[in-house]
Amino acid sequence: MRDCVDRLGRIVTVEPVIFLFMTSTFIVTPAYQQLIISKVCYELFQDKSACGDPERRDGEEEVQRRSSYILLLYMAILSLVSVPPALLLGSWSDRAGRRAVMLLPSLLSLAAGAVLLAVDLVDWVSVYWCLAAAAAVGLTGGHVSMFLSCFSYLADVTAGCATQRTLRMAVAESMIFVGGTLGFLLGGFLEQKFSLMPAFAAYMTCHALTVLYILVWLRDPQPSRSNAAPPMKEVTAECEEGGGEEEVGSVPRERSRLFILTYGRRTFHTVFCRRPGQERLKLHLLITCSFLNNLVAIGEQSILLLYLMYEPREFSTEMFGLFNSVKMLLLGLFLLGVFPLLLKCVREMPLAKISVLFRMASYVLLALANNTWMVFLVAAVGAPAGINQAVIRSLSSAIVEPDEQGAMFSFSASVEATCLLFAAVIFNGLYPQTLPTFPGMPFIVMAAFCLVVLILLQWISEMQATQPRLILQD
Repeated sequence: MRDCVDRLGRIVTVEPVIFLFMTSTFIVTPAYQQLIISKVCYELFQDKSACGDPERRDGEEEVQRRSSYILLLYMAILSLVSVPPALLLGSWSDRAGRRAVMLLPSLLSLAAGAVLLAVDLVDWVSVYWCLAAAAAVGLTGGHVSMFLSCFSYLADVTAGCATQRTLRMAVAESMIFVGGTLGFLLGGFLEQKFSLMPAFAAYMTCHALTVLYILVWLRDPQPSRSNAAPPMKEVTAECEEGGGEEEVGSVPRERSRLFILTYGRRTFHTVFCRRPGQERLKLHLLITCSFLNNLVAIGEQSILLLYLMYEPREFSTEMFGLFNSVKMLLLGLFLLGVFPLLLKCVREMPLAKISVLFRMASYVLLALANNTWMVFLVAAVGAPAGINQAVIRSLSSAIVEPDEQGAMFSFSASVEATCLLFAAVIFNGLYPQTLPTFPGMPFIVMAAFCLVVLILLQWISEMQATQPRLILQD
């Protein structure tokens, strides 16, 4: 019995963490947006249902303007606050272990959920308290820290096995889409049939289950423990060398400052240090590909609802939810079921490039779609689109040393976090400008970014690899 549990523990690791985290994210995202709108409505009219009243159309523009401003502040705080902690936590996880970094986002997300619940239940609590929830999540890096710790964990447990690493990364990547499907459906059901309170309760329950799972089931992989000593020795030596003439009361502050500087320096050193052959350039190109992938994904979500509700498509909220759920489900199923089979006969890099081609085709089709069936065809055409990001994560982790996994993923995830702001500026700015002439133009721009990713992947594939990339064997 114990052998079966140990074997299961080696197979099922961080996948449930990603699944629960993404489920909670897709539950809370429409919930806090709706909370901000209804709260602004209440503060203006002393009535949360006034926004749907045809007799008060004159105040709807003010509600939209103020809600949009608060949502922009929410995203800006969540994005900017999460970057500095993520830059430090990745290097720290190389010494302290991956579980500690995995726990932090869920612990403060529980606090953020409590704040959102209070804003919803207590009428006199200002809508601006929602920004405190964004700051609480951002203080631990939010989804950035969760992703870097989980993918660093997988890199640790698959050290020395390139194809197994790609396969495990793909399964973990699929949990993003499977969790997104469940979260979107569950959140919509709870908000429509009940209220926002059950949605926030479900959000907090997901994070409570995540904390329990990490504490009870996960164990830190060997690489993060074996490589813990060098960074600690370096910091201790610097503390002793630099703090000899300081007063006793200033030693803790000096030690804390040196810890922050050391882990920040390790993160940048891991990405920019010299490596054999063209490995440093390859790592930079892979991080650029990851940035462009996330920029396109976030840009798509930022304008997709507006685009599909515009004529001639005229999607309802229910139809939009159905399309999103189908799309995410197909992405997850393709990574879980089809990609492992393809990996047995085709190398990972060709699969990644084919994946980008399908993603480009889906954006072009979406830009030209003028009816419902064409929009849903986009979900089918884009089903293989998740492969290239899984391959990029696997190739990136193969370049760095085992004790540099957290630092590398830390930098990459921090760069990805800035996509929230860049996507808002590029695509939310472009969409209104092209709306009178060609509303689908932003999706053509997304396809152009995918073409850049394809060119970079071809460049990377022509570089000489330091490690052989094998085809998965039975």
